[in-house]
Amino acid sequence: MISSFLERIEKEVKDISDSQIIVEGKRDREVIEKLGFKNVVEISGKSFISILKKIEKERVIILTDFDEEGEKLAKRLGNFLIVNGFKVDWNKRRILRNLFCTRKIEELKFILKFMEDDYNGKACSIYDKIFNRSRIYLQRNSRKT
Repeated sequence: MISSFLERIEKEVKDISDSQIIVEGKRDREVIEKLGFKNVVEISGKSFISILKKIEKERVIILTDFDEEGEKLAKRLGNFLIVNGFKVDWNKRRILRNLFCTRKIEELKFILKFMEDDYNGKACSIYDKIFNRSRIYLQRNSRKT
């Protein structure tokens, strides 16, 4: 169950590699980047005009929190970006909301625990985790007693 969930996240990361992701705050950005997403911009305390300067891609995915305030912010920001010539991917926001099953982005920290490498403490893919464990088992079993 967890491995299929992580595989779906990895698939989404590959699908949106050509997009700019906008999140609300620093913690949200950290969690999203640790999940493997690239091109993440945080908007906390910034005006919409200053956010425009940080957006480098034409396609934008707004990942504000999925609570009432986050939805309002996403709609306002999305309309502002559309007026300024960006393509806002509302469908990908809906897909990620259904995949994450949480109301706040920073709550995704629990996923990182499943992705953490037991030996290095860094987030890694499920494939890397399996490979690293098998390599360690081979090293341990190949030692002479």
